[in-house]
Amino acid sequence: MTINNYFDTKFKSLKDSKNKFQNNVKFIHASDVHLGTAQYRNEYRSDDFIRAFQEILELAINFHVDFILLGGDIFTSLEMLPGKLTKIVNMLMDFKEFTNNSILIIAIEGNHDIRKFSRGFRFERRGQSWLKLLNSLGLIVLLDIDLEAPSEEMFKPYNFETKKGGKIQIKDVMIYGTHYLGEKPISFLSKIRKAILKNNGLFNILLQHFGIEGQMETVPGVKLDDIQPLRHRVNYLALGHFHKQFILEDWIYNPGSPEAVCSIDNSFKRGIFLVEISKNFEKFDKQVKIIRLINRKYLWETIHLNFEIRNKREFVTFILNKLKSSLKYLNYDIHPSNPQMPLLYLMLKGIEPSKSCKITEKDLRRKICDTLPVVDVMIYQKHVKSLKTLDNYILA
Repeated sequence: MTINNYFDTKFKSLKDSKNKFQNNVKFIHASDVHLGTAQYRNEYRSDDFIRAFQEILELAINFHVDFILLGGDIFTSLEMLPGKLTKIVNMLMDFKEFTNNSILIIAIEGNHDIRKFSRGFRFERRGQSWLKLLNSLGLIVLLDIDLEAPSEEMFKPYNFETKKGGKIQIKDVMIYGTHYLGEKPISFLSKIRKAILKNNGLFNILLQHFGIEGQMETVPGVKLDDIQPLRHRVNYLALGHFHKQFILEDWIYNPGSPEAVCSIDNSFKRGIFLVEISKNFEKFDKQVKIIRLINRKYLWETIHLNFEIRNKREFVTFILNKLKSSLKYLNYDIHPSNPQMPLLYLMLKGIEPSKSCKITEKDLRRKICDTLPVVDVMIYQKHVKSLKTLDNYILA
């Protein structure tokens, strides 16, 4: 418990509020939070991922949900700075205390949560994850399966004393979950299907970490036809893994990442799902609302170098003047911790600067960040050698 409970301060008026529709079940489905991401080695960007997770917890309180589903890759790797982990643990302790543990956080391990490599190093011991730590502290419910057991014993009910189990029931909803089953989980899915009980009185959710083929260009995934047998026993297939949001056939749901992990994620529809399940005469109705989170803004700027620059100072001055002109609308008074301060992606196209114009991208990034109200800048360069090919190249 932290000294000052953040949620108690912000949501004091909601502390004793209850979901007035007691027969309904409401939950948030999120995934791929990637806590611990040190994107561009920028401290403010690292905090953005924790802020996104905090926003998910806040929304859970605001909407009076019954539980939160996390579809894996909650952490980006086993490597985590102690200060960041402490901040996450304290936040979850505050959340648990404020809600009186009435909103369970139910998670599975994704490939990043249990990855064997981090920044070039191999972790020799397997089976480790920060989610297991949070589970042992009673801050989350981590579901997993015994794949070697008979089908009727594969999904054991979650035991809050041993903190082990593969399924948990909340009201009329039964949630099943397993750890990441590899790039080709098809061989396991038939066993999983047999282990899921078909009960018309329960709404079955299966929490998994894999992608569907065709949802992300050039990224492999499971064929949609191969998972159709699950449909007869699963009402809501809750996925994680792909950072792009998609809904298929009104029973397969992938929310995408809450925060952009890489530049391409900025072009994806991402966020979380707010889901409400109601039961009427043994029939379940489902409503799914898409919620976008408050993310760091990003900008793309292109500067054309239509003449050869021979001097480092001239080069820096040229770049800064161009950016000052095109970004003059930005607010210079906000702090980098404010997500309104954007991340800049800068493309330099044209004639390659002279070899005498020696400046590293790191130095140029620093000068841009010191001059303009951007939290960081990623620089991409596409140069030609002479004016002869410049016109065609710029148009490319």
